[in-house]
Amino acid sequence: MYFMKIALMIGGGAFALAGLAAQAAPVSPLEVKIELRVLDFISEPADRSAVAVLYDRDRPASAEEAAGILRALQDSAGLARVKIAPRLVEIRSLAGLKGLKAAILTAGLDEAAVLEYGVANQTLVLSSGTACVRDHRCMVGVTTTPDVEIGVNMPAIREGNIRFADGFGLMVKEY
Repeated sequence: MYFMKIALMIGGGAFALAGLAAQAAPVSPLEVKIELRVLDFISEPADRSAVAVLYDRDRPASAEEAAGILRALQDSAGLARVKIAPRLVEIRSLAGLKGLKAAILTAGLDEAAVLEYGVANQTLVLSSGTACVRDHRCMVGVTTTPDVEIGVNMPAIREGNIRFADGFGLMVKEY
């Protein structure tokens, strides 16, 4: 009986750790490369290069995820046809920024508030995973498992006056 209790405690701890790891799972480099390609297809606004990787300073997992996304963007920047200037931006500083090409979400942020900012400032709001697109809380979501999918929230994209080059619509799934 004693060993069973210990086994249950160890098993419960392992499941708890697995849950935390799943919440803070790093974004795949493939997702970041696909996000770069999405940025290449933006035709309007054409004169912007700043990309904000958003994080919440009060959530360490958000800051770690943002740093990983930034590193992946910097490592893959040579693959982009259009030059971008990615940087980390604390979520509370977003409202004061203008002229962003895109804002990339990390887990746990107020997606609706960032989407509102994106629409008002002609800034594409991207996320890893398509859940926020399905729930109309971001503009573009990229997932690579089980298959590669680029989901788009076309009403928000249109409302934000963001335009994509011809052919982009053939690669995406609208939600």
